[in-house]
Amino acid sequence: MPAKGRDVRWRYIAFSVDGPRAFPRNDFLGALLHKSRGTALQDNFRITVYEGTFGILKVPHRFKEEAVEILSTLDSVRGEPCRVTTLKTSGTIKTLKTKYRSLIQSPDNIVE
Repeated sequence: MPAKGRDVRWRYIAFSVDGPRAFPRNDFLGALLHKSRGTALQDNFRITVYEGTFGILKVPHRFKEEAVEILSTLDSVRGEPCRVTTLKTSGTIKTLKTKYRSLIQSPDNIVE
């Protein structure tokens, strides 16, 4: 019997965004897509949680290091300066949602 092919293993990267204000999801996603263009990460990620100043990025495990590097070099969103800090990487989203539950759906993070 042939061996089963392994499914893609995912890594979830929790990050915080420091800037003059909380950025809308689409603005942050646009900046991240622009920064990842031309790299191996390009189109191989998904923002699974985004609350304006906190997010969780889902990437294939083999692109984890590249994703962390791109997040850390992201320095502006729509022309406004920002700093993205990686908080923790995990193999499950549940671990990150539990650890950072206070940052998820916090009234301070709601972007209107």
